[in-house]
Amino acid sequence: MRPWHFAVLWVGLFATAVASGIDLLYYLSYLVLFVGTATWIVSRQTLDGLSVKRQVGQAYAHLGDTLELRYDLENAHRFGKLWLEVYEESNWPEPLPGRVLSIAGGRSRKWKVLVRALRRGRFHLGPIILRSGDPFGFFSTELHVDAPALVLVYPKVVPLPYWQLPGSMLEGSVLTGRRSLQATSMVMGIREYLPGDAYNRIHWRSSARHRRLQVKEFELDKTADLWIYLDLERHWHRGEGETSTVERAVTVAASVVAKALGEHRSVGLVTSGIRADVLQPDRGTKQLGKLMQYLAEVDVQGSLSIAEALVETFPRLRRGSSCLILTPSLDRGWVRPASTLREAAISTQAVVIGSPVETDERDRARRHALLGEVAVAGIPSAYLSHDARVEDLFHDLAELVHLDG
Repeated sequence: MRPWHFAVLWVGLFATAVASGIDLLYYLSYLVLFVGTATWIVSRQTLDGLSVKRQVGQAYAHLGDTLELRYDLENAHRFGKLWLEVYEESNWPEPLPGRVLSIAGGRSRKWKVLVRALRRGRFHLGPIILRSGDPFGFFSTELHVDAPALVLVYPKVVPLPYWQLPGSMLEGSVLTGRRSLQATSMVMGIREYLPGDAYNRIHWRSSARHRRLQVKEFELDKTADLWIYLDLERHWHRGEGETSTVERAVTVAASVVAKALGEHRSVGLVTSGIRADVLQPDRGTKQLGKLMQYLAEVDVQGSLSIAEALVETFPRLRRGSSCLILTPSLDRGWVRPASTLREAAISTQAVVIGSPVETDERDRARRHALLGEVAVAGIPSAYLSHDARVEDLFHDLAELVHLDG
């Protein structure tokens, strides 16, 4: 009940008593006034001395993981709280579980909440809301506790035992002319030591000659570049949730990223949709975090096709690099740009993501024609049907994993 509700009730009761002159109504109006005022004062004090903290078990999780939230409620007041509701606002895919409890004076209560990551994305937790009131439940009061927290839900990552990193179509190692933050087998030159440089990169002979510390700079091997093309054009994507084409395509992309970077390859990413977004290739854990954060928030949008993205970004790909195309598109228009990559000595693979929505004979015919044209172009490919496991990707083509090998 809100205070103005009570005020309206009392005014009506008192006006009735004045109009009728009945003593009982006068006594009843005085009683309502006393009880209402007392319970309202009590409700104002029910949250005095309370504080709550929340700790998130981890700053990020992968789709399907369980996240642990730890709450710590303290009552610094000498009087206990008969009833108290604690819950949290957020943009989490489902409401976070709350709790109704009582707490004695000068005591604390702790509990854990386990929530499952049901959707990729960036989620903000907080504020935490404490709600209580008088023992009769006439009036309630709330306290909003600012406790901001950010949780990133990355795509699901699965092992890909049958998919192997494409090799270079060029003989020997080819240099890019670009400096690499990671150590490679090619030394590009030396420069003066800077704070933060690893000691194992110091070139002692040059340091002795220059009488100051010199470190080696490494050049990136072009054969290590793996480009992942992720098709986000709205037209071809179907379904919702974990079985949707976009979710399965993102799962494949994240799994390839994790495996390739785990094997010290340089990985870049191109997405179609509104425009061709490009994340330059690099190695290491920093690149892993960068790509996972990007994949956590991507969604289908726009009308830029994967064929247009291939044509637009083709000049960025160097001879000797590798390319993996992930698309649900049954339009054979992207096959020609993909075959152009092979002609430019860029190893190319393709994964066609199957729709979870039942298809008709026309779509099945288009799919067979597309896969046939891809095979004629000499591009190793795999079809990921809606009921197939991502882990089995390229199982039927395991003997062709090392392209042109």
